[in-house]
Amino acid sequence: MPLPPRRPAEFVPDATAKAASPPSQAQIPEKPPGPSACVETFKERGGVALPLASASSTGDCGIDDPVTFERIDMPDGSKVELDSAITVRCSFALEVLIWTRDDLSGIAARENAKLATLAGVGGHACRPRNGVAGAPISEHASGNALDVAALKMQDGRTIALAGRDEATLSMRSAISKSACARFTTVLGPGSDSAHKDHLHLDMRKRSRDFRICQWTVE
Repeated sequence: MPLPPRRPAEFVPDATAKAASPPSQAQIPEKPPGPSACVETFKERGGVALPLASASSTGDCGIDDPVTFERIDMPDGSKVELDSAITVRCSFALEVLIWTRDDLSGIAARENAKLATLAGVGGHACRPRNGVAGAPISEHASGNALDVAALKMQDGRTIALAGRDEATLSMRSAISKSACARFTTVLGPGSDSAHKDHLHLDMRKRSRDFRICQWTVE
């Protein structure tokens, strides 16, 4: 008697086979982060933030929460310009804004003048202190410093911070006092050869809140 035909073996999936990948989907680009709370405060107080300039964001030359600006809108509606845009960390930009708005404008007003421009300014720069090879990294590298050489008034007067003009002595003395109260480092004429023609301001943190104020006003 012939045997019945063999039944086909049931299909058993290969344990080593990989499941088919789902169809690929186009990646949806992430929405860029909005302004930080600090940047919003900077704007609310009169800082005019610009699109961020190209700046290093890594290593010793990185800037936390950077902001680029070249103008401060004052409470009375006037404007104070920087003669070039600078990029610094936002917390430092706020210090510069407050110093300009609350101190420098008042100092100018006492001399019957109105502040128009911070001239000879510099912000972020990836370099060692004073540009000396092998020196510790500068506060400029982290966007925590400002260089400024002069203040220009709306009436055309220029107050050179490194000047020795008797007519501007009282104003420069007041600026020195306010800068040393606001910033943890103030270097100007009389500090070293690298700062003989301009003012360096930064907010470097030191132990025991130690501050440096070296600016000979003559």
